[in-house]
Parts: sequence; structure tokens; C-alpha cells
Amino acid sequence: MTSPNPAQNPLRDPSSRATDQTSGQTVGQTAAKPGLLRRFGPVGTIFLIGLLIGLIFFLSRELLWSQVLRHTLGHLPNASWSWQAVGDRGLTHITYQHFELHVNQSRFFVPKLTIQLGTTRPVTMTAITGPTLVADLSWDKELRLSGGVDLQRLMPEQRVQGTLETEGFIRWRTWDQPPHQGELDIQAPGLLVVAPGIMTINLRGQATLEGNHLLLTPLQADGPVGVTADAEGFLDWNRLENTTYSISGTLTGLGNMPFSASGRLGSLWGK
Repeated sequence: MTSPNPAQNPLRDPSSRATDQTSGQTVGQTAAKPGLLRRFGPVGTIFLIGLLIGLIFFLSRELLWSQVLRHTLGHLPNASWSWQAVGDRGLTHITYQHFELHVNQSRFFVPKLTIQLGTTRPVTMTAITGPTLVADLSWDKELRLSGGVDLQRLMPEQRVQGTLETEGFIRWRTWDQPPHQGELDIQAPGLLVVAPGIMTINLRGQATLEGNHLLLTPLQADGPVGVTADAEGFLDWNRLENTTYSISGTLTGLGNMPFSASGRLGSLWGK
């Protein structure tokens, strides 16, 4: 048997229904909460809104960019970084002035570094050392490089000199491991000093990376003595100066004289 609905019971006292409606209104009024304006007053409400805006647009940006740096540079061995000042800054971009990156005992210096967040490529870094190098980081762990760097500014303690231009890509399997593959076209227009007493003019070639094996072929230079050569290196990702290299080819400016050399990269820099 179905119980009768009291609201539809014709025998119910109308006065009791009026009492229910009145009590319902009283309960609703008791549960209502005063708004921000009534609770804090006009001045307090404006202060609270300003505080929330500050947290969203200032504190969150500091947290955001610290996370971006940690996820892009934090996987390098013993990496740390610092900067002298922050220039233009927003929710999707930031510019660091005099940015320094330390990887083990190597120091890299970028006078102006801009980081831009996007959708197609989540992170784009623009490093200005005189020439401009653009590095686009994709969702599938690929870094695209385009542009050039002033090596003397970038690595002030390695006794190198000249501008190096490059175009190509580097790929990672996982961010906590060194890159496993890459292809870069390289060119050093003008004078390039690799180490004291070792220099080239208009160096060009292609670099191919497989694991820690770096192959440079064919390397060509116009002077001081013309060179055509092949070179390779086995990279020490933890200490760059421990990388070993070998090079062999022909000195075309000296009657096609063959030559070869090998050693440790740090020995060229006096380390």
C-alpha cells in the first residue's frame, strides 16, 4: 500500500501547511551566509581581491619558472644556475639577464636568455651571446637548434674563440639520461680558435650523435691551411674535458699532406 502524500491530503489542516512554509523560510534565512562585501566591508573586499590577484600573477609565476628551469636543465649532471636580473616577465615568457649554467666544473654564460612557453612546442629558449641561438623543445623529447653562439662568451673559461652556427636536432629517450641521437649541420664563418695555436677559417661539416659517439664528417676548412678531414669523439657527459677525440685527413693547402691527431679534449684547454 502506498502512503498518502500529505501535501495532497484534503483532510489536512490548512494552518499546518502555512506553518511549514514559514518554518522553511526561517531555515533558509538562517543557512544563508553574508557575502564578501558584507563580511569584510568595501575596503577589506578590495584588499582580499588584490591579494588573490597578486598570488595568481606574481607568486605563481615564480613557482612556474622555477619548475620550467628544473625540468629543462635539472637533468644535466650536477647542474645549477643563477642570474643577475630578470627582465621582461609574464605568464608565458621570461627573460634572464646574465644567466649562468654550471654543469659539473664547466661554466656556460648567456648574457640574455629568454624562455617562452607554447602549445606546439612547450618550451622555446632563445640565447643571445652576440648571435642568437633558438632551441625548441618538443613534446616527444626532441630539441631543435637553429642559429649561432659566440663561443668565447658562452664558455669563457675554455680558451675558445669564434662564432659557431648550427642547424639540426638532438633527441632523448628519457630526460634523466644523456641524449642518444642527433644530427647537426655546423659552420664557423671567419676565425675559429679551438684551443691556443689550433685555429681554422670557415669551418663546416656535419655532426652525427649515436649514444656517446660523435662523428664529424666531412670537416672542411679554408685556412690558415686548407683541411679536409673526418673526426670522432667519445663524449664524457659527466666531465666534458675527459672526452677523447681523433681526427685524420688531408692538409690541402700543403700539397695534400696527410695528417692525424688524437687525445683528450681537456688537454687542449690546459685541463
